[in-house]
Amino acid sequence: MKVFNNPLSQKFAEYPQFGVLKGVKVFVTATNIAGPFAGSLMAEMGAQVLRAEAPNIACTTRGTTSCAQLHRNEYSITLNTATKRGQELFKKAIAWADIWIEAGRPGGYDKRGLSDDVCWEINPKLSIVHVSGYGQFGPYKNKASYDVSGQAMGGYMYMNGVSPTSGPLKVNPYLSDYVTAYNACICALAGHIHALKWGEGDSADVAQYDNMFRLLDNYPSVWFNKEMPKNGEPVKIRTGNKHDMSACFSFYDTADGGAIFVAIVGQGPVERGFPIIGMGKVGEGDIPPKCTGFPLFDPRGAKAEKLLEEFCAQRTAKELEEIFEAAGIPCQRAYTPQDIYEDPQFEARENIVEWEDQVFGPMKGIGITNIFKKNPSDIVCAAPLFGEHNREVFAMWGLSEEEIDDMYAKGEAAQWSPADTARNKMLKEWGYFWDPDRQCARIGL
Repeated sequence: MKVFNNPLSQKFAEYPQFGVLKGVKVFVTATNIAGPFAGSLMAEMGAQVLRAEAPNIACTTRGTTSCAQLHRNEYSITLNTATKRGQELFKKAIAWADIWIEAGRPGGYDKRGLSDDVCWEINPKLSIVHVSGYGQFGPYKNKASYDVSGQAMGGYMYMNGVSPTSGPLKVNPYLSDYVTAYNACICALAGHIHALKWGEGDSADVAQYDNMFRLLDNYPSVWFNKEMPKNGEPVKIRTGNKHDMSACFSFYDTADGGAIFVAIVGQGPVERGFPIIGMGKVGEGDIPPKCTGFPLFDPRGAKAEKLLEEFCAQRTAKELEEIFEAAGIPCQRAYTPQDIYEDPQFEARENIVEWEDQVFGPMKGIGITNIFKKNPSDIVCAAPLFGEHNREVFAMWGLSEEEIDDMYAKGEAAQWSPADTARNKMLKEWGYFWDPDRQCARIGL
C-alpha cells in the first residue's frame, strides 16, 4: 500500500506544479457530491481547486470520511454572495479562475447580478458549468434534487430490480451524483479547451436526470419506436443479477455462498466454454459451427444456462475463476471489502493508499484512478478545513486584516478547526471515528 507523506495544509500561493492539469485554476461553489467531485477529480490531476461554501451552511459531507476522501488537494473559503463584499470577492474568484462549477438553484446567481454574461465581462475565457437536478430550464428546473432523484426520473431505476414483478431499484452509492460529476468534469475541461483554442468561454448545463437518461443504451429507442411498456406491467428487463436476454451471461451462485460473473458468449468463449459445462462441442449435435451463444428463449440457451448454473453451484468462486480464466473465458467473482484489500491487482495499481487527514489523522482509502505516464497525478495535501484559506485568499485579493476581521464579526466568513469540525458534525457521537480516544486526543477534543 502506498503511503503519501502529504502535508496537512498547503499554502494557496505555493501550490505545487504537477499533473496534466498543472496551471489550471478551478473555482467550485457547490455542495455534496455532484458538483464538488468534478473539482476533486481535477485537483488530483494537478489543477488548483478553490472551493467556496456559505459561511452559515457547511456542505453536508463536511467532516465525514467522504469529505476527507473527495477533497484532497483543495482549498476552502467561505462566501456569502448575497452581500456586497461577498459579491466583490466572488468576482475576484471569477477573474482568477479558468473554470467555475456551481450547483445552486437555477437562476440563483442571475438574481444576484452574477450571471454568465457578467462573469464573461470579468473573464471572457471562463468555462462555466451549472450542475443541477433538472437543468437550468424546463418546468422542473426549481425542484429540489438528490442522487436518487436523477436515478428515478432518468429511467435508471426502472431498468433495475430483482425480478420482473419487483419494484424499481436504486443503485448505491450515489450513482447519479458521481456520473453527473464526471460529466461536469468533461464539460468543464471541454469549455476550457474551447477557450484556449478560440479565446471564448462557454457555459454548460449539466442535469442529473439527463445524465442517467443518457446511460440507458438503446432501450429508449426501442420503447419510443417499437413498443412502449405499459405502466404496471411486469418489467422483463428487471431481472437482478441475471441477464434478461442472453444465456450464460450473468452472475451465478457459487458453492461457498458467493457469486461470479461468467460470459460464455462470442465464438471463442463458446467454443472453449460449452464443453467445460457439459453443453458439448460447437459444430456437433444442435450447436451450429461458429456459434456465438444462444438467447434464453431458445431451448438450447435454456439448457446452457441451467448447465452453467449447476456447474457454478458445485464449485467455489475461486475454483471457478481458475477454470474459466485458464480457458480464456471472461469471469469475475463479486469482491468483498476483504477481497479488495488483499488483491494483488489493487496493490499493483495503488488503488488503496494511506494519507494524513486534518480531522481523522492517518487514514486509508481510494487512491488515484487517473494514471498518466509523463505527468502523474498526486495527493499533495489533505482535504481543507471549512474556511481554512479565508485569510490568505482574501488578503491576496486585496482585503486588509481589519476588513477580514469585520467579515468574521458580521458572519460573512467562518472557519472551523479540526476540533470544531468534530463537534459540529458530532463525529465521535455518531461513530465516524474508528479510534475515538486517540483521534479525539489528537485534535484536542
